[in-house]
Amino acid sequence: MTFKIPQLRKILFFLAILLSGFKGFSQHKLITLNLKNKPLSLIIKSIEEQSDFRIIYNARKIDTDQPADINVQNASLETVLTQLFKGKNISFYIQKKQVLLTNSAPAETSNTTQETERFISGTVYNAKDKLPLPGATIRISGTGMGAITDFNGKFVYQLKGNNINNIVLEVAFLGMQTQTQKADNKTTFIFNLEEVTDELNPVVITSSYGTTKLKEEIVGSISTLNAKDIPVQQASESVDKMLEGQIAGVLIENTSGVGGPVKINIRGQGTIKPLTNSIVGTSTQPLIIIDGVIMTEESYINSSFFNGQTGFSEDLSNPLAQIAPENIETFTVLKDAAAVGLYGADGANGVILITTKRGKTGKTQFSFSNQLGVSTAINQIKYLNGEQYTEMRNEYLKNTTPGYIPVAYNGVNTDWFDLLNNDGIYNKYNFSVSGANSKFSYRTSLSYLNIDEPQLGNSTKQLNAGINLGYRESKWNVNVSLNPSYIKKDAPNTYYSFAYIPTLAPTNPDGSYTLTGLTGLTGGNPLAAIAQNKNITDTYGILGSLNLGYELSKTIKFSTLFGIDYKDKEQDRYFSGENESGRTSGTFIYEAKTYPSWGRRAINERNSTKWDWQGQMLFDKQISKNHAIDGVLGFELSEEKGNYDYQSATGFVNPNVIHDVSEALQDDNVLTLADDSRTNQTYKSEISNSSRVSLFSQINYNYKKKYFFLGNIRRDESSVFGDDSNVAINSGAGLAWIISNEGFLKSSSWIDFLKLKLSYGSTGNSRIGSYRSKGLYNVTQNGYNGEVDATVSDAPNGNLSWEKNTKFNAGLDFNVFNTIELSLEYYYDDKSNLIVSRSIPTENGYDKLELNAANMYNKGLEFTTRIKWLQKGKFRWTTSFNISTVENKVTDLIGLGSTYSQANIALAQKIGYSTSTIWGVNWIGIDPATGRDLIRKDGQVYDSATYNQLFNEADWEPIGDTTPEAFGGFSNTFSFNNSLSLSFTGAFQWGGDKLVSDDIIAKYRTTSNRNMSVNAYDYWRNQGDNASQPSPGNNTLIPNMSKYVYDATYIKISNITLSYNVPVKNTFLENLTVFADVSNALYWYKEKSPSGMNGIREFNYTYPQARTISLGINTKF
Repeated sequence: MTFKIPQLRKILFFLAILLSGFKGFSQHKLITLNLKNKPLSLIIKSIEEQSDFRIIYNARKIDTDQPADINVQNASLETVLTQLFKGKNISFYIQKKQVLLTNSAPAETSNTTQETERFISGTVYNAKDKLPLPGATIRISGTGMGAITDFNGKFVYQLKGNNINNIVLEVAFLGMQTQTQKADNKTTFIFNLEEVTDELNPVVITSSYGTTKLKEEIVGSISTLNAKDIPVQQASESVDKMLEGQIAGVLIENTSGVGGPVKINIRGQGTIKPLTNSIVGTSTQPLIIIDGVIMTEESYINSSFFNGQTGFSEDLSNPLAQIAPENIETFTVLKDAAAVGLYGADGANGVILITTKRGKTGKTQFSFSNQLGVSTAINQIKYLNGEQYTEMRNEYLKNTTPGYIPVAYNGVNTDWFDLLNNDGIYNKYNFSVSGANSKFSYRTSLSYLNIDEPQLGNSTKQLNAGINLGYRESKWNVNVSLNPSYIKKDAPNTYYSFAYIPTLAPTNPDGSYTLTGLTGLTGGNPLAAIAQNKNITDTYGILGSLNLGYELSKTIKFSTLFGIDYKDKEQDRYFSGENESGRTSGTFIYEAKTYPSWGRRAINERNSTKWDWQGQMLFDKQISKNHAIDGVLGFELSEEKGNYDYQSATGFVNPNVIHDVSEALQDDNVLTLADDSRTNQTYKSEISNSSRVSLFSQINYNYKKKYFFLGNIRRDESSVFGDDSNVAINSGAGLAWIISNEGFLKSSSWIDFLKLKLSYGSTGNSRIGSYRSKGLYNVTQNGYNGEVDATVSDAPNGNLSWEKNTKFNAGLDFNVFNTIELSLEYYYDDKSNLIVSRSIPTENGYDKLELNAANMYNKGLEFTTRIKWLQKGKFRWTTSFNISTVENKVTDLIGLGSTYSQANIALAQKIGYSTSTIWGVNWIGIDPATGRDLIRKDGQVYDSATYNQLFNEADWEPIGDTTPEAFGGFSNTFSFNNSLSLSFTGAFQWGGDKLVSDDIIAKYRTTSNRNMSVNAYDYWRNQGDNASQPSPGNNTLIPNMSKYVYDATYIKISNITLSYNVPVKNTFLENLTVFADVSNALYWYKEKSPSGMNGIREFNYTYPQARTISLGINTKF
């Protein structure tokens, strides 16, 4: 890269500060007048002629025939008007290019003449700092009619009707409590809005195209969390991990360690699972959009070095780590066709909208926070101790090696887990500067996170910056958003499990590291590997956008946005020849000298750029008192490019130090045959390029604020599909009825809000990779006779088309007693044209074919409630709870039969079953006579050897399902006297199973040279034994037996925070909060681990999870 993130951050930071102080300049013309005893009407006309302003008034209320004097020279408009109307009971109000004149004191209303119109004016302020609020909405209660405040927080409006005194004005502003005032006889109004603490009807962002709605007006299925709902104190590097269990219908699975990808399923599995367990294929993840910018999903591609299936594949990272959680204002999830319809062929898996924080009107505000904590691993797998290991090894070799003589236990008992884990450190800093005036808004933030994991040697350093600048002038507005990031992950301890031989001491008497007898990437002494190897990933990212808007009229606005997501990532690994992980068999002759093939270097580079340009026309029109429409019409162009480079080498002259790949040894032995490889250097490159053109539209209609209709349509054309099917048109529609606004419920004393909503429509999935519809080739660097050659792999399919998701949603929102908010939704997603891969006969010239040949559905219920138990007095208590279900079933495999995976993966594509069904054999116990596994099939019992002879994968049966029957989460917040608060969040899962690898429990081979779970020690020894594991080496191994399936039902407390607001009166501080936090506080599992053995608690996470206890401060000044 040609730029440095720190320098860029400094430049933009100071730019924000400079812009924040720029006040602009007046373009008002100066006025010169000298008139005596002239009618007001003449003087007003003269003012209009010398200025750009039009002066309006009600001639029945303002006497413009009265004489007046004026003598001014080069004076401003405001000065002229102030002098002219002094002592005349006339007030003026300036808005844009108009001046409104009103009576200073209301005139007495005649008993015989009814007032039918009245000009009003006013100002809306922030109650906290008394600064004006531009963009606040003033509406007449019960209608959609009203006005919007200008840059000085002022508004003007003409009331009409037969009973003006009883008209009620409602004023709303994002993040503020709505306020009302009755018109009475007033012509001037002052509103002071308080910041929202518990929003009942907030403004919700409904798309990245500039559309928003009041919560009560939403037709689709949308869930939103605001900044105050996100537990940013939780020890995590990305926001998605903080929100586990907090949004109905959203299942978040943290499947890897720090910085790794997080699996997010919205309303179930997005597409059919590949049977290879590979991540390559159709995306199952939601579309993520930050400040209008579509994020690039980091995924594997088809090459063996980029598909996650080899040791040298890159480690994927989490795209949401590019944004600091403290910089997020809202996190919104769109689920049904009414909500995601605007995203057409990319909305099948749902959409996540994230907006970042911007400057708020008021003085410049500085904020700073720091959090420091200690982390420990909490799910330690118990392994065999040295004596148990020796016994089992002897038993295995006795059963497999005739004449074997058992060896005695050497007395060594190394606890590798204890050696490879210690107390980790979590340290986070955040600093921000923000503010706004009538024209400018600015916010700059900087976040630094340092995580030293409990796993020895592993660490993450993360730097996130955020810059948001806004400018408004007359009808124009400009917004700039920039989020640069840098992440460095050092992870030499990820290749190694803790299942090392317990009878091996970690070091020799001389202090050198012992040899394990294992070579290869996962071989070698792990302590040596941590000290001598390298595995560092550097990721630079920039997420930015420029948004321009222009108000064509009061009802029509045009906006355009250009966004870019750029990422440059390099993972560099070196396996030193000092330990066995860097040693391979064989030698090389170089310059007549023989060298061992020691030392390995592998570098994966990923460079991706995704740009998106969109333009849209937004309209909002109150047709009459009872009818209103609004909507959007727009276009979108996008392109995504990816470059993937891989280079590796084995064998260096000095393998104990890091070398460039080009320095690897090359065999110059003249005796080497010509068709043998003469080099152990490997270079591979892949490119990915896709583009899309889209048109979209959406319209909303409401009648009397009771009946709502939404309709949307989108046309997408994408390069990733065959030429015969590269266009898709999707659409959706929704209806909502606010029943509580009907006359028969308005008088209800306990029903606050009741709404019924329905939606139906289709969306698609185009995120399938760039070239799956094309013919693919595998290119070999050193093929026949040392030449580069290529072999065909995937067959082209010009008819490969979009996956489609037809969505139905029905929901009920219900608020009662001003205390309880309830939401219940039913959904049915019919997924068709799903892409599957099938092997085809090689005589076709290809290995496999990609085709649209599967259908399935997801259906379920979502229930959410929020209860404000206590909201008066000093003590307050609020509870949130949600629970969801999802049922998945494959309904068709068009022209295809059932297909099964390998036994250790235990998956199948079979009609009538879930894609997450675990397939295998039903284990019923150990034969007391032979010590072999017993399996039941069709009412008969077989031992494992006989079963394998008689049956194959087509005879597998369902033995579990990884999808839970129900899942959800909860939170509680307690506060006392607005100073002391306690909050905790949690998640749960009911049902759902996990298949634990048999490698760690029962499989044992002398070549494995690994330790095993302590569960393996309960093995059969003698006839009549009642054991859970077979006799070592005397059994046919079947990886997908039901005894390896565990019930994954759990409840966990994800985060607990106790905070106290320190009194700061008479100091320069505005606020000071100290807090204590516990992350991953508590787990409870339905299935208990047997005493002294491992169960789901230990097996649930392959990478140890950490509990972090921390202290911190937050301050504003």
